[in-house]
Formats: sequence, structure tokens, C-alpha cells
Amino acid sequence: MNTKRCLRWLGLVLVAGGLVFNGAAQAAYPDKPVEFIAPANPGGGWDLTCRMSSQVLKEAGLVAQPMVVANKPGGFGVVAMTEMTRSRAQDQNTLVAFSAVLTTQMAIKKNPFTYKDVTPVAALFVDYGAIAVKKDAKYASFKDLIEDWKKQPGGVSFAGSSPPGGLDHMRIAMMAKELGLPLKDLRYVAFQGGADALAALLGGHVTAFVGEAGEIAGHAESGTIRPLALLSDRKLTGIFEKVPMASEFGVKVSSANWRGFYGAPGMKKEVLTYWEETLGKMVKTKQWADVLEKQAWVNLFLTGEKLQTFLDDELTMYQNLAKELGLVQ
Repeated sequence: MNTKRCLRWLGLVLVAGGLVFNGAAQAAYPDKPVEFIAPANPGGGWDLTCRMSSQVLKEAGLVAQPMVVANKPGGFGVVAMTEMTRSRAQDQNTLVAFSAVLTTQMAIKKNPFTYKDVTPVAALFVDYGAIAVKKDAKYASFKDLIEDWKKQPGGVSFAGSSPPGGLDHMRIAMMAKELGLPLKDLRYVAFQGGADALAALLGGHVTAFVGEAGEIAGHAESGTIRPLALLSDRKLTGIFEKVPMASEFGVKVSSANWRGFYGAPGMKKEVLTYWEETLGKMVKTKQWADVLEKQAWVNLFLTGEKLQTFLDDELTMYQNLAKELGLVQ
């Protein structure tokens, strides 16, 4: 082989090697363990979003790297968002659970950030609102609770995982408005997560729980609580198949809480695309369909411009609702 031919051959080898190397580098993401942050204590909706998603991603073989769930409660999601925007702005290996609860925080001006300060990745499903009591409570039905509430508006307390003025508080306010009850008499007790609110219910510290069906699915299945009504516009399946909608008792309130993930503000475009595609594959698996059925979640997969438009429209809706209910000036 002469010198020119040898150099030409060597050049082709180097180019081919470079292409292989670049392809391998791109295919290597994620190149280290992925962290899913639940901005609340274990057991609530954000926690379940992280744990169910990571479980299905692993079972379906969609993510090769280990996935860990970290609970970082505080400020109803604001603490985690502050950390991501200020000290982890370039973090490429972390997804944070978010939902309409965070949107209501923005609507009542309890969150200094907006969705433009982070990178919304995907909405995955809808979790409808629910009202529940302890299994041995005196209320056999939602009708019984309503009648008692009408007699003593300040004597019935509700535990939720949203701050005052947040989503769960709005749900109680909307029901009170439907029933003609004075909003000033509402007794709403805020906790940092659904699990904490349920603990207060089971401990007998509050009359009822207000939150999402998915948050109480396990307790409903084990029989420790009694779901009284769903704040939904449709009948749910599984463990909630026989649970009536609030509208069946004349309380026309439907409140859905979507859930999904956002990433750091400096998330690279190729990383965002990876998660959009990977989560898109996840929601099509049988494992995910089983999770939806068990948790009484309803599929809602949104990414990109559709997700951003959805978030913008929802924020406007909750800002108007908070003013209408007198929860903000």
C-alpha cells in the first residue's frame, strides 16, 4: 500500500471512528443515575407520580440507569423549585413532579416563580378530586356530610395537601359556594402532602379529607377510609367504581389535578427530547395502563407547545377562580 493510499485509509478509519464515538456519546444519556424529586413527603400524589413512573420505566426497560426518588417537601413545591432554579439550573439528570397544585401557588402569588423559570417536560395523567372520611365515621354517605356541614359550617374540618388558597382549599370553597355556605366559616387544614393529611384524618384530628382519588386508592382498597364522593365529571373505575360523583348530590363541582414532570431551566434540548420520547413510550405500556387503572388516574399526555399552552390557560383560570372565591384580593 503506497503512502497516499495508506493516509486515505487511515483518514476514513478516523472519520468512521469519530462518527461511532459521537453516536455513542449521544446514546449514552442518561450517563448516571436519574433522580425523581417529589416535593412532598412520601405517600402523596407527587410521591406516587415519581415512584410509579420510575417503576414502569424500569420494568419496561426504557431507562438503563438506576432511578432514585427523593422527597423534598416545603412550600408546597416552592422549595424544590427554588433549588432547581438557583443551585441546580444546569442539572440534566433530575425530573421534578409538578401538578395543578403548583399552578394554584402561582395564582395566589405564593410562588415567586412561573413555568417559564423551569423546563416543563410532560403532563402524564389526571387525578380527580375526592372527599373521604374514616371507615368508622358517622357519615355513611356524602349526603350525611353535607347535611352536617350545612347545620354547622365551622364544625366540619377538611384536611388537604394544598396551602390556604391552593387547589384543595379551592375545592372546599367551590363546594361551599354551591351549598350557599359562608366562605369565612370554612375550616381547612393544610398539610405538606397527601399522606400527612390522611394521617390527620386517620388520627381523628379532622372530619374529612379533600384531595385526589389516587392519593386515597390504597387506603380505600384496604378499607381504612371511606370515599364519599368524587369531584369529577365522569365515573371512575376500579376501587372507585361505586363511589358517586358530588354532582349526584347537587354539588356541581368537578376538579381535576393533572400531574407530570419538569426539569431544570438549563435542560438541554436533546435531553428534553429524550424525556418527551421516553415518557411517551412509557404511557403506551401495559404496565402504565395497569397503574392508571389501579390508581384511578386518567391518561393525559402533553408535551411541547401543547403543554405550555395548557399551563398558561390553567394559570389564568385559577387566577380568576381565586378572585371569584375571595381567596385573593
